[in-house]
Amino acid sequence: MKTISMEDAKRLVAEGTAMPREQRLAVQQQRLRELVAYVREHSPYLAARYAGLPEDFSLTDLPVITKQDIVENYDDYVTDRRLNKSDVLEYVNRDPSKDMSLLLGEYTALRTSGSTGEPLPMVRDDYHNKIHGQMMAQRLLTGVDKEVLNLDRHRRASVIHMSNGASSYGALNRNKAAHPDHQDNILGISVLESIDHIVEILNEFQPETMAGYPSVMVQLAVEQQKGNLKLNLKHLGTSAEMLTEANFWLLRDAFKCPIANNYCMTEGGEVAMTHDCPHLHINEDWVIVEPVDKDMRPLGESDEWSTGVLITDLSNFVQPIIRYYVTDVIRVKSSAHSCSDLPCMEIQGRTFGNATICGKTFSVVGLFGKAEVWPGVVKFQFVQTAPDTLQVRGLCTAGSDAEEVLGSLAVQLKAYLAEKGCTDAKVTWSTETFIPNARGGKIPIFVKL
Repeated sequence: MKTISMEDAKRLVAEGTAMPREQRLAVQQQRLRELVAYVREHSPYLAARYAGLPEDFSLTDLPVITKQDIVENYDDYVTDRRLNKSDVLEYVNRDPSKDMSLLLGEYTALRTSGSTGEPLPMVRDDYHNKIHGQMMAQRLLTGVDKEVLNLDRHRRASVIHMSNGASSYGALNRNKAAHPDHQDNILGISVLESIDHIVEILNEFQPETMAGYPSVMVQLAVEQQKGNLKLNLKHLGTSAEMLTEANFWLLRDAFKCPIANNYCMTEGGEVAMTHDCPHLHINEDWVIVEPVDKDMRPLGESDEWSTGVLITDLSNFVQPIIRYYVTDVIRVKSSAHSCSDLPCMEIQGRTFGNATICGKTFSVVGLFGKAEVWPGVVKFQFVQTAPDTLQVRGLCTAGSDAEEVLGSLAVQLKAYLAEKGCTDAKVTWSTETFIPNARGGKIPIFVKL
């Protein structure tokens, strides 16, 4: 296991924040070579995949790794030969509220939600945990009064997926274990509850800090603006989903507190984060982000949206993530903002996939493009209720007329479908509750009933 002292982790993250970009990228490449050398020696699977790698290799010489590659070869993929998939899955599926011991006495572990295919168990070492923890402390929490994060004296609510193995649920239980005499200050609420019930619980609990998925937080922001939710927050954190710049300012306006948005993933950790701003800055000294097209060709920094993204975590030596493919649609640009010179990442979300309506198949991204910019719409979801019928569910800004906003959007979507050859398609609208992914808790853009 690779370890690091907390003092060194603090120092390395601080140095990366302060150093000029040219130096930061040189350090990045040095860390990549160290990681590759380590895994070639300790991971039988990656050693075979890296056979024939030139001595002076570049990033693009390394093969792309998929979730299926790791799942199918797990026992030979990890670098600690004591680890195996069945034991790790048994560990992550335990009840963390009753057992907070480390895996093999050394590692933390969690799993992906399994919203697409088999869940992936993910082991993290001490080095990863301390480095990524310091990126959150030093970068994500810029502008936040650290006192309000003290759970011995302040209340925190998390609206999350309450499931064993989920990273947010694991963090909730670790916080409870770290504050045994003040567990009443820490509240977890299932994201699967109705918004009305969540509002009721929060009004009674009155947290000073809150965290959750952006899709749920924007719904709560509208409830706050309507006067149904009455919180006096000092900090709000979001992660795991897209938070648009418009919705960042909606949250700031509704709750009148610092907003911290973190683009993180079970596999790669803290990839990009806001620095008291709406812009996602990539932690490029520790995570390499490669937007790629459908042929896996890197797009670099450009205006072009990717088909997917390759993630390399330079801090995890036990279950390496090197050029790991994720179906997120992103683009990367050099920072033009005063908040940080770390490059910025924009994200649309997961690849939307296709819909078949009236026998015609087309990408859902076109529907997304219409709804994303529709005046008055804060959050939306497409639900296919029949072979020829699409329903758009929407959350509208406080004070707007849902019938006018969603009704006019439905008309435009019907016209769009007609352009795609679906002339008999029906489009309805609804203010019903969004349908979450039952395994991951997140709200998908498109659902077929």
